Amino acid sequence: MSLLFACITVLFWITGSAVGQSSYDCSEVADNFIPCVTYLVELESRPADRCCSGLQVLNQMAKINDKGPRNICQCIEDLAYTMNAPYVASRIQSLSRECHIHFSFPISIAMDCYR
Repeated sequence: MSLLFACITVLFWITGSAVGQSSYDCSEVADNFIPCVTYLVELESRPADRCCSGLQVLNQMAKINDKGPRNICQCIEDLAYTMNAPYVASRIQSLSRECHIHFSFPISIAMDCYR
Protein backbone atom coordinates (compact mmCIF):
# COMPACT_ATOMS: atom_id res chain seq x y z
CA MET A 1 0.00 0.00 0.00
CA SER A 2 2.86 2.42 0.77
CA LEU A 3 4.33 1.81 -2.70
CA LEU A 4 0.92 2.59 -4.19
CA PHE A 5 0.72 5.78 -2.14
CA ALA A 6 4.20 6.81 -3.25
CA CYS A 7 3.30 6.23 -6.91
CA ILE A 8 0.12 8.27 -6.58
CA THR A 9 1.94 11.10 -4.84
CA VAL A 10 4.61 11.21 -7.53
CA LEU A 11 1.98 11.08 -10.27
CA PHE A 12 0.11 14.06 -8.84
CA TRP A 13 3.34 15.94 -8.30
CA ILE A 14 4.38 15.38 -11.93
CA THR A 15 1.06 15.92 -13.66
CA GLY A 16 -0.07 18.86 -11.57
CA SER A 17 -3.50 19.43 -10.33
CA ALA A 18 -7.00 19.37 -11.73
CA VAL A 19 -7.79 22.12 -9.30
CA GLY A 20 -5.42 24.60 -10.87
CA GLN A 21 -6.17 28.08 -9.59
CA SER A 22 -7.70 26.94 -6.32
CA SER A 23 -6.02 27.36 -2.97
CA TYR A 24 -5.33 23.62 -2.75
CA ASP A 25 -4.27 20.90 -5.14
CA CYS A 26 -4.98 17.26 -5.88
CA SER A 27 -2.11 16.06 -3.71
CA GLU A 28 -3.96 17.47 -0.68
CA VAL A 29 -7.14 15.74 -1.80
CA ALA A 30 -5.23 12.47 -2.33
CA ASP A 31 -3.59 12.70 1.10
CA ASN A 32 -7.02 12.95 2.69
CA PHE A 33 -8.86 10.47 0.46
CA ILE A 34 -6.34 7.62 0.04
CA PRO A 35 -7.04 6.22 3.54
CA CYS A 36 -10.61 5.53 2.27
CA VAL A 37 -9.58 3.47 -0.76
CA THR A 38 -9.06 0.19 1.11
CA TYR A 39 -12.62 0.45 2.39
CA LEU A 40 -14.03 1.44 -1.00
CA VAL A 41 -12.46 -1.57 -2.75
CA GLU A 42 -13.60 -3.92 0.06
CA LEU A 43 -10.19 -4.64 1.59
CA GLU A 44 -11.42 -3.42 4.99
CA SER A 45 -14.79 -3.96 6.65
CA ARG A 46 -15.11 -0.36 7.82
CA PRO A 47 -13.41 2.93 6.98
CA ALA A 48 -10.28 3.75 8.96
CA ASP A 49 -10.36 6.69 11.36
CA ARG A 50 -7.90 8.45 9.03
CA CYS A 51 -10.42 8.05 6.22
CA CYS A 52 -13.20 9.71 8.18
CA SER A 53 -10.99 12.52 9.45
CA GLY A 54 -9.70 13.04 5.91
CA LEU A 55 -13.27 13.35 4.63
CA GLN A 56 -13.92 16.02 7.25
CA VAL A 57 -10.89 17.94 5.95
CA LEU A 58 -12.17 17.56 2.38
CA ASN A 59 -15.56 18.92 3.44
CA GLN A 60 -13.84 22.01 4.82
CA MET A 61 -11.76 22.35 1.65
CA ALA A 62 -14.94 22.14 -0.43
CA LYS A 63 -16.23 25.28 1.28
CA ILE A 64 -13.22 27.42 0.29
CA ASN A 65 -14.83 28.57 -2.94
CA ASP A 66 -17.75 27.73 -5.20
CA LYS A 67 -15.61 25.44 -7.36
CA GLY A 68 -14.28 23.51 -4.37
CA PRO A 69 -16.76 20.60 -4.51
CA ARG A 70 -16.28 20.10 -8.25
CA ASN A 71 -12.48 20.28 -7.92
CA ILE A 72 -12.38 17.75 -5.10
CA CYS A 73 -14.68 15.44 -7.05
CA GLN A 74 -12.43 15.71 -10.11
CA CYS A 75 -9.34 14.92 -8.03
CA ILE A 76 -11.04 11.84 -6.57
CA GLU A 77 -12.14 10.76 -10.04
CA ASP A 78 -8.57 11.20 -11.34
CA LEU A 79 -7.25 9.25 -8.35
CA ALA A 80 -9.63 6.34 -9.00
CA TYR A 81 -8.65 6.29 -12.67
CA THR A 82 -4.93 6.46 -11.90
CA MET A 83 -5.13 3.72 -9.30
CA ASN A 84 -7.48 1.66 -11.46
CA ALA A 85 -9.42 1.18 -8.25
CA PRO A 86 -12.87 -0.35 -8.75
CA TYR A 87 -14.81 1.43 -6.02
CA VAL A 88 -17.80 -0.62 -4.88
CA ALA A 89 -21.02 1.40 -5.23
CA SER A 90 -22.50 0.20 -1.92
CA ARG A 91 -19.30 1.21 -0.13
CA ILE A 92 -19.43 4.71 -1.62
CA GLN A 93 -23.05 5.02 -0.49
CA SER A 94 -22.24 3.79 3.03
CA LEU A 95 -19.17 5.98 3.48
CA SER A 96 -21.24 8.97 4.60
CA ARG A 97 -23.11 6.86 7.16
CA GLU A 98 -20.01 5.02 8.39
CA CYS A 99 -18.09 8.27 8.94
CA HIS A 100 -21.12 10.21 10.25
CA ILE A 101 -20.60 12.97 7.70
CA HIS A 102 -22.63 14.71 5.00
CA PHE A 103 -20.50 15.32 1.92
CA SER A 104 -20.03 18.87 0.64
CA PHE A 105 -18.78 17.43 -2.66
CA PRO A 106 -20.20 14.85 -5.06
CA ILE A 107 -18.95 11.28 -4.80
CA SER A 108 -20.56 8.31 -6.49
CA ILE A 109 -19.73 5.35 -8.69
CA ALA A 110 -20.42 7.55 -11.73
CA MET A 111 -18.44 10.49 -10.27
CA ASP A 112 -20.59 13.16 -11.92
CA CYS A 113 -18.50 16.15 -10.83
CA TYR A 114 -20.62 18.68 -12.72
CA ARG A 115 -24.03 18.04 -11.20
